[in-house]
Amino acid sequence: MIELRIYRAAFLPAILAVVLVMFSLESRPGALAQGLPADVVFGGSSSSVTAGRIVAAARDRRAGSVGDRRTAGLVAGAFRRQGFTVEVARFRSHDRDLVNVVGRRAGKSRRQIVVVADRDATGVPDAAGSASDTAALMDLARIFQGRPSSRTLVLASVDGGTLGEVGAARLASSIGDPGLVDGVVVVSGLGYGGPDRPSVVSWSNDTARAGLRLQRTAVESLRAEADAVAPRASAAGQLARLSFPLGLGAQGVLLDQGYDAVRIAGGGERQDTSASRAGDIDRDRLGVGGRAVLRTVTALDQARSPGEGPSTYLTAVSQVMPGWVLSVLALALILPALVASVDAFARARRRRSAVAAWLAWLGAGVLAFVIGAGLAHFLDLVGAIDSPAAPVAPELSPLSAGPIAALALVALATALAWVLLRRLARAADPDLREVAAPGAAVVLGLVLSLCTLVVWLVNPFSALIMVPALHLWTLALLVDPLPGRRGRVALVVGGLVLPALLAVYELSILSLDPLTGAWYLMLLVTGGHVGVLSALLGCVYAAVLGCMISVVLSTPPEPRRPPREVPKVRGPATYAGPGSLGGTDSALRR
Repeated sequence: MIELRIYRAAFLPAILAVVLVMFSLESRPGALAQGLPADVVFGGSSSSVTAGRIVAAARDRRAGSVGDRRTAGLVAGAFRRQGFTVEVARFRSHDRDLVNVVGRRAGKSRRQIVVVADRDATGVPDAAGSASDTAALMDLARIFQGRPSSRTLVLASVDGGTLGEVGAARLASSIGDPGLVDGVVVVSGLGYGGPDRPSVVSWSNDTARAGLRLQRTAVESLRAEADAVAPRASAAGQLARLSFPLGLGAQGVLLDQGYDAVRIAGGGERQDTSASRAGDIDRDRLGVGGRAVLRTVTALDQARSPGEGPSTYLTAVSQVMPGWVLSVLALALILPALVASVDAFARARRRRSAVAAWLAWLGAGVLAFVIGAGLAHFLDLVGAIDSPAAPVAPELSPLSAGPIAALALVALATALAWVLLRRLARAADPDLREVAAPGAAVVLGLVLSLCTLVVWLVNPFSALIMVPALHLWTLALLVDPLPGRRGRVALVVGGLVLPALLAVYELSILSLDPLTGAWYLMLLVTGGHVGVLSALLGCVYAAVLGCMISVVLSTPPEPRRPPREVPKVRGPATYAGPGSLGGTDSALRR
C-alpha cells in the first residue's frame, strides 16, 4: 500500500506549478483596426438573389452530384469574369468525383489571405447554407475586382465538406507554406435565419486554436455588423473543448494543417440548413455575415503584422493563460500518484505478492475493449458504417436502425469478451480467485498512473481532467487501512464527476442524447479523429474502471488490530504489598 509521507511530499512540485500558473497570465492582443465601411459595398439582397439562382440551376448539390459540379462551373465563370486566375482541382474521395474551384488575385506581396466556403449541400436544397455561402464568395470576387490589395487574395469554393472536409484538406495542400498565409476566413450558414446568433468559431481537431489577434479581429468585425454575437466559451468550457478537441467546419482541418483560421458562422457553431429553400434565406443575416467577412479580410490586408498563428491557450476576462503552463500543472499533479503507485508496487514485490498474474487479469479486460474497437473498425472497413474523414455535423450521420444494430453488436461483443477472457484468466491462475488481494489493487494503481502519464503526452488537457480520478481512485485502492465499502464507492464515483461533466458538455454542444452520442463517438473512432493511441488509452481506462469496481465491491480485508493487553496481577486481588498504601519512602517523596 502507499506510503502517505511520500505521497504528500510529491505534491511540492504541484504547489510550485500553481504559483507558476498565477504569474503566467498576460494581456490579450488587440484586434486589428477596422477601416472599411462594408455596408456600402456588400448587401444581402444581391447575394440572396445569386443564391436563389444557384438553387434554381442546381437544386440537388450534394457532394459529387451533377448539381454540385454544375455549381462549380458557375463559380469558376464568376471568378474569371472578375479577373481572378482560376484553378479547377478535380479529385476523388468516398467513391465520388469532387472538384475544388480556387480563384487567385495577386497583391503587392506573396503573402496570402484566404476565404473558404463549402459548396456541397448538406441536403436539398440547402439554400440558407451552401447556396448562400457560395453566393457570398462570388460577391466578394465582384467587390475585389480592380481593388488594389497588399496581399494576394485567394477565394476557394471547396467540395466534400459533408464527407469530412476532404475539399478543405485538399486545399491545404495547394495553398502553400502556412507561414505565408496571414489568415483564413471560413464562412458557413450565412443565410441562416434561425434564433441562434452568429458566432466566430476558432476550434480545431487538436489542441491548436486560431491566433488571438485573428480571432478578435473577426469578432470585432462581426460585432460591428450584428446586433448580437454568440458569447464565447468560459474558461471551464475552453478547457473542456481542449481536452476533447472537436472542430466542426473547414477551419478545424486547416488549423490542423498549421494555418491560422477562423469560421464566421451565420447561425452559431452548428446549424441545420439542409431543408431551407430560397425563400428561407435571411437577407439581413446574409448581409451581416458577408460584411463581417469583408471587414476581416480588409483588416488583415491593411495590417503590417497580422499577428501570431495557431497556438494553445485559455482566456479568462481579459487575460490569456498559455497552454504550456497548464501542461506543467497537469504533470505536477500526476507526479504524486505516480510516485506512490510505483512505491506500492515495489513494496508488493518485496513482500512477494502476486503481481504478474493480476497484470494478466487486467490485460484480459483491456483486450475485451480492444476487440470491441476492432469490430467497429471492421464494420467501417466492410461498409456497414460510413465514417467521415473529419468530424461533421451529427445530422449528417443520423441514428437509425443500422447504426443502432452496429452499436448493439459492438457492445455485445465487448461484454462477451469481457466475461470470457476474465474467466479464462482466473481459471488459468489460482492466485486470481481473491479479487481483494493486495496485488490487484497495486497493479490497478500503477497502470492507472502510467496511463494518465501517457495521456499527458498525447493531450495534457485531457490528463488535467483525469487528475481528480487518478488521485481518488488511487486512494480507493491503495490507502492503508482501506476505508469501508461505502467510502471506496464514493471515491470511485467522485473520480467520475469531471469525465461525466465533460461528456455532458460535449453532448450539449452537439445537441445529442447519450445513445446518439455513443454512435457519434464510434464514428470519431472509426474515422480516425480519435487516434489509435487515444482509443487504446480509452480501452485501458475502461478496463481499469471495470476491474476497480470488482475490487471495491469485494469485501475489504479487516485491518489487523493489536491484541488487547490484560493487566498483570502479581497476587490475589486482596493482596496489599509494600507500597500499595503509599507507606514507602518512594511514595512519600511524591
